[in-house]
Formats: sequence, C-alpha cells, structure tokens
Amino acid sequence: MLISTNLKTEPLSSQAKLDSLIAELPNAKGDTNEVKLLAQLGDQMSMINPKIGLEYGEQALSLAKQIDWEKGKGWCYYSIAENNLVKSNYPVAIEVYHKAIKIFTKYELKFEYAESLNDIGNVYEAQSNYPKALEYYQKALKINEGLGNKDGIASNLGNIGIIYDYQFNYPKAIEYYQKALKINEELGKKSGVANNLINIGSLYTIINELDKSLDYLTRGLILNEEIGDTRQVTYTYFMLAGNYIARAKQIDKLQSKGETSSNSRLINKDQNYKKALEFGIRAEDLADSIGLGQLQHVIFKEISTAFEGLGQLGKALEYHKKFQLKKDSVFSQENNKKIAALEKARENDVNRIKIEKQEVQLLAQESEKMFIIYSGIGIIAFVISILVLIAYQRKKSDKLLYNVLPISIAKRLKKKEHPISDHFEQASIIFIDIVGFTAMSKDSDPTDIVQALNKVFTHYDSIASKHGLEKIKTIGDCYMAAAGIPVIQKDNTLRAARMAIEVRDYMVDYYTDHGFKLDVRIGLDCGPVVAGVIGEKKFIYDMWSDAVNTASRMESTGQSGSVHISERFKVAVAEFKVFEFEARGEMEVKGKGKMKTFFMGSKAVEAV
Repeated sequence: MLISTNLKTEPLSSQAKLDSLIAELPNAKGDTNEVKLLAQLGDQMSMINPKIGLEYGEQALSLAKQIDWEKGKGWCYYSIAENNLVKSNYPVAIEVYHKAIKIFTKYELKFEYAESLNDIGNVYEAQSNYPKALEYYQKALKINEGLGNKDGIASNLGNIGIIYDYQFNYPKAIEYYQKALKINEELGKKSGVANNLINIGSLYTIINELDKSLDYLTRGLILNEEIGDTRQVTYTYFMLAGNYIARAKQIDKLQSKGETSSNSRLINKDQNYKKALEFGIRAEDLADSIGLGQLQHVIFKEISTAFEGLGQLGKALEYHKKFQLKKDSVFSQENNKKIAALEKARENDVNRIKIEKQEVQLLAQESEKMFIIYSGIGIIAFVISILVLIAYQRKKSDKLLYNVLPISIAKRLKKKEHPISDHFEQASIIFIDIVGFTAMSKDSDPTDIVQALNKVFTHYDSIASKHGLEKIKTIGDCYMAAAGIPVIQKDNTLRAARMAIEVRDYMVDYYTDHGFKLDVRIGLDCGPVVAGVIGEKKFIYDMWSDAVNTASRMESTGQSGSVHISERFKVAVAEFKVFEFEARGEMEVKGKGKMKTFFMGSKAVEAV
C-alpha cells in the first residue's frame, strides 16, 4: 500500500517563543503592546490549543476596541480567524479573515494581507473547494512576489502544488513543488525543503517512478531526522515501506508475464520485502512512542503484507489481526449522534421542500384574491411581480427537490405520479466501502469524522456525475451508485467500471486532513433491476434485484484497494476492450453459493 501525504510548508509553533510571550503577560500595561502580545499568543496557541488561542485573540480584540486602536484590530482579527480555521469553523474563519484584510489594506500592511489571503486559501482547501483555494493562493503569491518575500513565495508555491496534486494534475503539482523546493533550499529552510522533498517523492510513487520517489523520500527523511521532527519521520518510514512493497509487487507482475527488468532494484523481490519490513517496524515503533494511533493500523497492514511476501505467514497473520482489530472498532456514542444529526439534516431538507411548495401555493392563492379586488394597469404590474416571485420560489423548490432525487424522477413526482416503480433490463451497480473509516471514528472528534466523510463522498459524487452514474444512497461509510437508471444507457457497464477504477485510483494514497489512511473495497455487478420511490413524507429512490445483492457481496468479499466483479459483469464489460482482468477463482459467496469472480484493472481512466 502506497502513501501520499501533502505536507504544508508552514513552520511548527515554537514552544520557547510561546513560553516567552506568556512570561511577558504580567508586565502588560493595557496598551498597544499588550494588544500585540495577546494577538501573538492567540496565533502561537492556535496549533496547540485553539480554544485557548481563541480566548487570547478575543481578549486582544476587546482591548484594541477599548483603546480605539484600529490598526491593531487587524492583527486581532487575524489571530481569531487562525483559531477558527484550526477548529474547522470555516464560515466564521473566512468572515473574520476578510475583516482583517480590510484593515491590512487600509494601512498598506501587505505582508499581513498576503498571509491572510494564503490562509483563506487554506480554508477553501479544507472544504475541498480547490478552484477558490487556488485563486487565493495565487493572489497571495502575486503580492509576495511584489514584496520579494521568498519565504511567503515558497509557502504559496507549495500550497498551489498541493491543489494540483488533489486535482490529479501531477505534472503541475511536481512543477510547483520543485519551484518551492528551490527557494527553500536557497533560504536554507530545512523544514520546508524536507516537506517539498516528501511531497515530490509521494507523487513519483503514485506515477510509478519508484527510483525517483526513493531518492526524494530518502533526502526528506535525512532532513527530518536532522530537524528532529519525529512525526514526519514516522510518516516517511511508512511511505518508504510502501515504496519497497510497490517494487516487490512490480517484480511479481513482471515474473507472472515471464519478463525481467534491467533495473537492479527490481530483481530481488525478497530484498524489497525485507526493506519494506524494516521501515514498517521503524514506523510502528515511532508511532507507538509518540502516540500516533491514527497511523498504526495501516502500518500493521504494511508489515503484514511484507511478512506475507517473505512467506512468514504466521507473522503476517499476527499483524493482519492487529490491523483488523483497529479496523473493526465501533463508532463511539458521540459519533453516532453526529451521524444521526446528518440524517436529521437530510430529513429537514425534504421538509423544507414541502414548506416552500406550500408557500408557493399560498402566494398563488393570494395573487388570485388580489386580482379580483384590483383592476387596471396597477394590478397587472402587481400580478407580474407576484408571478415572478412564484416562479423564483418554484425554481428554488425544484432545485432542492433535484438534489434529493434524480431529475427525471422528481419531475414525475411533481406530476403526482406515485408510487413510481420501473423495471430495467440492464443496469450496473457499484458499492464502495471505505476501509479504515471505522477505525478512524473510534477516537476522532465527530466534526472531523463528518467532514472527512463529506469530503470523500463529495468527490465520489463528482466522479459519478462525470461518468453519468446516479448516486442511489449512502449508508454509514458505504456509497452506492448505478448506471443505466433512471435513464437507459447501453454502455452502463463501461460507465460503472470507469467510475470504479477512478475511485480506486483516487483512494490509493488517500489520507484525511488529520492523517488517517483510508482505502476502499469496490464491488460491481450488472443485470435486471427494479427501481422506484418509496416513502410518503421522506422520499428515497432505491433499487432491488439479484444484481444489487451480488454487487454488495462483491464489495464485502473483495480486497482493500481492489475492484471485485462478478463473472456476469466481466463478460458484459469485456466487449469494450478497455480493462484487464485477474481471475480470483471460485469462492463461496454468502447467499449465492460458489461463484467465479475477478479483479478488474485499467491502465488509464478515460472520460465517457
């Protein structure tokens, strides 16, 4: 399993500096210097304890208002915004950053202005709004270039690289990482150089340039060890383990085809597994010593894979059990409440649609009454305005309805067609289960869980839309979509397969913003289905058939990071000659008996 972590080039908060600022507090005299001191404390505390950091920022703002120091308010707003960003209060953070920017612009504080723009970019990045993030990073870059602020330029370039990385534009991402690397090397900024090296190395792993990846990761590791950044050293050990496992698997693939490689590093498979094991054990020891629990379960999986490759099946099983123990952890009660809150929010959306439709009807009734009472030119103008308002409300209501149901189904419901039930001769169903999400949920903040799940599922939505699939529903951390319904698509198997491959590739090295490794199991089948709308007050579009059940079984019996398909789906999609298949052989599938199944792969994902 390979890893890609996008490491920010921001310096770590200095405990010594924080202690120094706190030591100055007793000498504060309620003047502009105290405002600066409190604002700096809030800023420094943001990455350690944002709750306390926010309190310092609010104290600073209160004092700045008391002594009527407008310029100082800008630094106070910046400090408050920083802490809201860390606390994931994104709308508040953006609002307060803009308050700071207004003051920084007035007093021509261009350095602070650029910092604020960069941080707004960070907010949009955290919300997966990559176009807006890129816009603000580029604005900040332009100002820093004008100032000749090389430190800021390197940070902006690195952040722009991260956005291109997230958008799968790897050549562009590497280009910007390299630019940032060059500047950080000129500045002698070891932490920035190390982060740039590791980001570049992780991308070379993704595009399978394993020698380049190893070179960059090794250089980054040496620097992080010099700096003493144990957390990043742990991640780098893990990424190096993934690099060597990828090499061993590449050798396996060549051998299965009867081929060899001239690359000396792709000759000895056992040697690569031994190196992977070495780095995996190092990562395990460090993660345990610094309490990096969110990374331990995937480290266990890497170690298990290395032991399995070396034929040490007992040790492989031991670490696989450790991995499963973490993986199968249940949601905490607080997390369940948060998920329940999401379901309630969805229900509220449906109720809001009904309320707005009632409002439209009342407006229509009122307009009819007014038409009877009034006459002449005035009433015509009045009626036109009412009709415009009705049209607006209907458009708004329809938009909400279309977010809940497929457009064609929503239109049928508006025509009072209910119940809706359709039979389709051929449709393709995809189930995607997030591996590692349950383990992450055990010890995580509910807000982090919901944001992580929303970020992943939002990207799945965009992939589904790209390939013409209809999202059916989500159940916990499982995502279901279908091609060929409610609109018939003759190439539905091709569309579903392309979505599966793109989701798999997207999740190969996926880490949440808080450092949790997530992966997926994907299952596919095709065949006749029945689809329709169930419910009276809370509508849901769902589908039923043997193909649906089989697709679900393909997902649950699949392997992490793989696309598992039925023989029926394999036969149907093979005619497009786009995909490669690996026979898994006969296996016992619950409720189905013995089945021949396959793993599916593709050298490239093409747009439909």
